[in-house]
Amino acid sequence: AEADLQSAADRERILEVLETLSDALRLPLMLRDGDGFTYEEIAAQLHISLSAVKMRIKRGREEFRRRFAAIARDERASYPLEGP
Repeated sequence: AEADLQSAADRERILEVLETLSDALRLPLMLRDGDGFTYEEIAAQLHISLSAVKMRIKRGREEFRRRFAAIARDERASYPLEGP
């Protein structure tokens, strides 16, 4: 049950972070990591070059990691461990 709560909390955090990304970063990232599209399919879908797709996904992942880590840090700071 606790693992289910943690999974739900993680999914909520993931969606929260994704919503903060710009469309230029979020869309290629979601198409690749969420939907499993190839880089070529994403380029065709978004009408951008293959190199632009790769760069946006790279930047999107970096920004996602940074923001996700910041949320986790903030949550830990909000709930300090109880002392003896």
